[in-house]
Amino acid sequence: MKIVKRYSDDFKREIVELYLTSDLTQQAIADKFGIATHASIQQWVRKFGGEFRTAVMNTPPQNPKSDLPDTPEGMARRIRELEEALERERLTNLATNKMIDVAERDLNISIRKKSGAKQSKK
Repeated sequence: MKIVKRYSDDFKREIVELYLTSDLTQQAIADKFGIATHASIQQWVRKFGGEFRTAVMNTPPQNPKSDLPDTPEGMARRIRELEEALERERLTNLATNKMIDVAERDLNISIRKKSGAKQSKK
C-alpha cells in the first residue's frame, strides 16, 4: 500500500516561495525536501503562487505621476524610462502569447477565446 504524505499549507507556501524566488528547479526542491514528486510542487504553485505574485503587483510605482520632470533633461530621462517600460511590457506580452501557442500545440487545447463565439447558457 502506498503511503501518502500530507504537508501543511505553510510548508507548501514556503516551498512555492522558494521555487519562485530562487533558481532551483522543482525537481531539485523536491529532492532537497524529500517530496515524492515535483508534480506536487507544480500543483502548489498553481494553488499558492498567486499570493506571491500579487505582492509584487501591489507595490506602488517608483515614479508617481505627480513627479513630472520640468527640465528638458528630466523629460528626456522620463521618456527613456517609459520606452524601457514599454519594451519590457512588449516582451512580456510576446512571451505570454508564445506560452499560449506552445500550450495549445502541445496539449491540444484551445486557450484563446474565439471571436464571435457563443456564450454557454448556465
